[in-house]
Amino acid sequence: MRDVIRRKKQLFQPYIEAYFQYKHLPHVGLYSFNLPVLCINDPDLAKLILIKDFESFQSHGIFSDSFIGDPLGGHLFNIHGPKWKSLRVKLSPAFTPGKLKTFFPFVERIANDALEYSESKCKNKETLNFSNFYAKYAMELVGSVGFGIETNGFKNAETEFQKRGHQFFEYTSIYWTIVRAIAFFAPDFFKKFRMNRTDPNINKFFFNLVKDTVHYRERNNYHRSDFLQTLIDLKKNDNDVKSEKDRDTYSLTFTDVAANTMLYMLAGYETSATTGMYAAYELARNPDIQAKVRDEVNTVLAKHNGQWTYEAQNEMTYVNMVLDETMRKYPPMRALFRRCNRDYKVPNTDLVIEAGTLIFIPIHAIQMDPDIFEDPEKFDPERFTPEKKGKMHPCHWMPFGEGPRKCLGLRQGYIQSKMALVKLLSNYELLLDSKTQEPLRVKATSFPCAPEGGVWIKLRRL
Repeated sequence: MRDVIRRKKQLFQPYIEAYFQYKHLPHVGLYSFNLPVLCINDPDLAKLILIKDFESFQSHGIFSDSFIGDPLGGHLFNIHGPKWKSLRVKLSPAFTPGKLKTFFPFVERIANDALEYSESKCKNKETLNFSNFYAKYAMELVGSVGFGIETNGFKNAETEFQKRGHQFFEYTSIYWTIVRAIAFFAPDFFKKFRMNRTDPNINKFFFNLVKDTVHYRERNNYHRSDFLQTLIDLKKNDNDVKSEKDRDTYSLTFTDVAANTMLYMLAGYETSATTGMYAAYELARNPDIQAKVRDEVNTVLAKHNGQWTYEAQNEMTYVNMVLDETMRKYPPMRALFRRCNRDYKVPNTDLVIEAGTLIFIPIHAIQMDPDIFEDPEKFDPERFTPEKKGKMHPCHWMPFGEGPRKCLGLRQGYIQSKMALVKLLSNYELLLDSKTQEPLRVKATSFPCAPEGGVWIKLRRL
């Protein structure tokens, strides 16, 4: 971890490199500081851990549940056991097609704001920093759908919401970088000593924001069809259950509501921002693929009388293939992780994975393995036709995870990544600017798979 602490390598880079060094082995033991980590190289073994024998590997095993030093940590991503199962069941209806359709107007309006912003840049002949553009777009979506607020980030200078949101993902100080790395691998250390894993100012800002928004809605009997309202309704329904016999094993508190708005930020920001930005980068580098995407967008829009509807974006199959290939080359999270919660004997071997062992599955390495994906550096959406995707090994492509803990919001992620991109493509040709540092390198200080120096693109009006 020396180069990670010195900010020369991104957090997951040593494990990505280890995969290619040891991929002839089904698994390999590495260390993180003084902690042993078992890295899984064999997709069939990954399938056992993530899907078939999930009960032995329920926990992500990183960070922590909520406690004094981390009040917003108790969301679906961090918890496990009966509490996780109960909350997963409660939140699943928030991401059904019917519910996503109610979220869609918020996404479409913000995509229009993004288009208007890009038009102003084009008029002034400015090159667009797509890293900042998609970060701003995704943070607006998180604010609107997840937290129920409108910040008008494309029209205003950096808002407090955007500033705190970006700080949550990317710390600028070495202190918080080290704290984040230790908290990732040794969460119990922080729980034991009641230490802050996250800057208290960030926690305080988001907790108070949710508190003020919820109180406003309750006082004014105001209802908005967003993710925060879903959490408010779940809490109310839990409190309305009078009989202890009928009460669910886990009832939502206000802290749970606040914590799970942060879940929307974790899931909604990284996926939308990194996938949309890298998709634009690859389309700018591959004009033939860009033209094919534009043809599909225009064909679908013509069928829907030029209306950008939920149904229209659902029919953009080739766009989804582009996003799938983008997430193969640039998965927002470069590794999956689980912690073994009971001793597990690997079938047909002498290996026993001991309870408490942290498991890493370096998905970025697997998805860039030439033995799995031929010529992996080539950007080829045809790898992800519906037919080919249906026949794919479930652990060869896992940007949303796999098994019972697979991301609930994956369909919302596609919509959010897609909308700004397709609106741009219907108006502009995307051209890669020389400011983009090629080949792209993963930014060492970033938790997700962000590029060093950003992605810069010129817009040429069609």
